This record gives sequence, C-alpha cells and structure tokens, in this order.
Amino acid sequence: MAKEVKTVGLKEGVGAGIIGLGLLAMFLPSAVQKIADMGIGETYAMLSGTLMTLGVFILVAGLAVMFGNFND
Repeated sequence: MAKEVKTVGLKEGVGAGIIGLGLLAMFLPSAVQKIADMGIGETYAMLSGTLMTLGVFILVAGLAVMFGNFND
C-alpha cells in the first residue's frame, strides 16, 4: 500500500496567515510603547490589553481555520 502524499493546501495557508496577523496584533503594544513615553496619557494600558485580547481571538480563529473539517 502506497502512502497518500499530503501537501499544504489553501486552508492551511489561510490559517497560518491569520495566526501571523494574531501575532502581529499581540506584539503591537511593544511597538506603541513610544506613544506612552510621550506622556499622552494612560491609554497605553487599555491599548495593550485590548490588542492582547484581540491577538488571542485571532490566533484561535487561525487554529480553527487550520484544523477545521471543511468540505473542499
């Protein structure tokens, strides 16, 4: 019996792209630290928490796309 060769398809590519967007959203607060250092206000903590939560939701969505059982 020959083994079936599995390749990476569109679903996995889209899932990896969504996971990449989630990681970018999670690391954005560290890039925005310069705004907090300018003395604009206490908005950095709210921005950081919001983006970390958004990043987690995006990561879950990417995993759902990658491992979901969709009809091709």
